[in-house]
Amino acid sequence: MLGRWLFVRIRSAERAVLEGRIDEAFGVACQPDVRGHARGQKLCDQLVRPLLARVRLHLQGARHAEALADLDKLKVLERSGPEVETLRQRALAEFEARRQRVADGRADLARAAEKLDAGRLETGRLAIEQVQDARRRQDLQEELELRVERSAQLLAQARAALERADVPAALRLWEEATRRHGRTRESDAAAADLVAACRRVLDDWFASGQIGRLLAARPGLAALREFDPALDEFEQRAALCQRAAGQLGAREYGPLRDTLLRLRSAQQGVAWLEQMLKALTEVREAEDLLLSSPLGLKASAAGAPAEGVAQQRAAPTLSAAMPPVQRSPVGDAEAAELGRAPLLMLVDGAGSSLVLPLDCVRIGRAGGRGDVDVALPGELQSHHADVLRDGSDYFLVAHGPVQVNRRTVKRTLLHDGDRIHLGTKVRLTFHKPSVRSDSAVLRLSQRCRLAQDVGSVVLFRETCLIGPQPSCHVRTQDSQTQVVLFDRAGRLYGREATTLGGKLGDPRPLAAGRTLDFSDVRVTIKAYDAFSRGG
Repeated sequence: MLGRWLFVRIRSAERAVLEGRIDEAFGVACQPDVRGHARGQKLCDQLVRPLLARVRLHLQGARHAEALADLDKLKVLERSGPEVETLRQRALAEFEARRQRVADGRADLARAAEKLDAGRLETGRLAIEQVQDARRRQDLQEELELRVERSAQLLAQARAALERADVPAALRLWEEATRRHGRTRESDAAAADLVAACRRVLDDWFASGQIGRLLAARPGLAALREFDPALDEFEQRAALCQRAAGQLGAREYGPLRDTLLRLRSAQQGVAWLEQMLKALTEVREAEDLLLSSPLGLKASAAGAPAEGVAQQRAAPTLSAAMPPVQRSPVGDAEAAELGRAPLLMLVDGAGSSLVLPLDCVRIGRAGGRGDVDVALPGELQSHHADVLRDGSDYFLVAHGPVQVNRRTVKRTLLHDGDRIHLGTKVRLTFHKPSVRSDSAVLRLSQRCRLAQDVGSVVLFRETCLIGPQPSCHVRTQDSQTQVVLFDRAGRLYGREATTLGGKLGDPRPLAAGRTLDFSDVRVTIKAYDAFSRGG
């Protein structure tokens, strides 16, 4: 009875093969009792050809999952062979290639959408062309064209504002076009026109005293810095005007004068600036007259200075706080004289420094002109640049190729940490680490050291700090003591600043050619010879 039932199943499976019902035939052929029968083995052989034919059809239609399923059926029937393995490898390779194409398409789509969201419309247009999905590509193209159209409308309004000299409105419209809809070739062209107009109009506003309009344009200048880094100068000028207005309102005439001097260094020949500086001079002379009067002398003797004077003395510098110099075992006449010749200062644990108490420091090529103060090795002009001191500020004036923080400059205000590139290879760093001292430092790179292995140039003014603290001009490594060098009557003195009780130590003259120990800091002063390579 069971044998007859087996025969009926095999015969029905054979009929299914002939009629193309391959999956139905496979369902019978894969049963263990059928595969164990001789006629069942013939049934398995009959299934090989139609299954392989269907695998090839699946591969032609890129239905790789279905092709792999039919190949697995041949494996179940134990009918694997070279042809089956070849088709399997082909199916797997095409399946992986298709998967990679899908992944790449999704990445192209995400990249294009990201560029649009970031406002990079020109690169976004190129990215959209790489998207394989036609429907998604069409959607992105429509979004791009909409952004470009709205940006063009705002840029047209910005150009109209420029024509009527309304620079703040033009800046606002241009910034809105780029921020909301992205950058295009048209927006970059408009930016170039805006930069030229800004430079012209802002100079005119500053010269004519239209400070309100200058301050109104200040926020929009930040977006244009990418197209012209020199616009930083106008932003700084506006910030100084804002500061000067506050100082004038608070009657802080001393700081106000310093701010106005910085503004004058940015643009010469401004009538209202000169008038204000003249008025401040008159105010100072009037204060001196008042203080020299009998009442002024009485007020000074009583220790009650006028309000304006008290404000100016509220935050004294380190040099103003110095007590008078006392006599020391080394005669005052032996103290190193400042101003006549450069001094070489050697500090244990900090290396060698060149000390220059000059308001104008000339920088040039070593072996060039003999009148430069800092002769650097490298491909420089004989007189390449100047560092000018104006009050507590330092300005760099270029006579050759100069970059500050990778921006080409002709004249710029220096800030602590600014990186200066002279020519192609000379590298300097400007530091003004202490608010208590107007001195500054030019630190040289290893390849640009001066004669006698000088690694830094101290732009000395009244005081200089030596010690391990970040506020020191000369940083020591293995000491805890802070030493203050200071100028008294044109000669150099030093004293410890970190003794018990926080008091300053006794002043000691620094004599040329001698070494002084300030607790754990050893300082030697020598005459500097730019042509010597010795220690």
